[in-house]
Amino acid sequence: MATRVGAVVAGAGLALAGAAMTAPAASADTVIGTCTIVSNPTAAHFTECKGANLSGASLAGIDLTGANLSGANLLGATLSGANLSGADLSGAYLYLAYAPKANLTGANLESATLLNTNLTGANLTRAKLKGASLTGANLVGATLTDADSANLTGAITGDPTKTPAPSGNGSSERDPMAPLFGSAVTGSTNISGMDNHGEAPAALPPLIGSAVTGSTNISGMN
Repeated sequence: MATRVGAVVAGAGLALAGAAMTAPAASADTVIGTCTIVSNPTAAHFTECKGANLSGASLAGIDLTGANLSGANLLGATLSGANLSGADLSGAYLYLAYAPKANLTGANLESATLLNTNLTGANLTRAKLKGASLTGANLVGATLTDADSANLTGAITGDPTKTPAPSGNGSSERDPMAPLFGSAVTGSTNISGMDNHGEAPAALPPLIGSAVTGSTNISGMN
């Protein structure tokens, strides 16, 4: 009889051990400096990191739904594939941030600095962009449907030699003198000065980080 009871207890122990092995582990919050990234955020419990220093942080694929990152420093941060839907990024500094395919649906980016930010393929549907600086930002393939007050002057939305046509209600005009970041000028090219017909061509925008090769007349007479 005692043997049988022992067997039952042992069996129960094995069953409990099995249950422990198959139970899903709770996701832990991530702490970066003074900022705690809440795992599995809800409307009542979300990341609260207003003004936090997250420069260079690796946040790829992180769920930041509804996060308060207003005024945060995200210089050079990696946000590729991150979920920032409904997040408050007003006044945030995202210079050189890498955020391709990030979900910024309904995010507040008012007065945010997005200079040279990589937002290729990002979803900016219904995003608030009033006062946001987008010069040099790469928005190729991005969705801007119903984006509010989007001024895309100086942003990269496709071929820099053509007028961009982004989706959404933002401005579709590009400043012709906006810098061409990472552009390549090759072959026999007359950039400024007099052309072959004695007519002065339009000045070229600043070539920041661009490669100029081949037989190229950049200034003066050809």
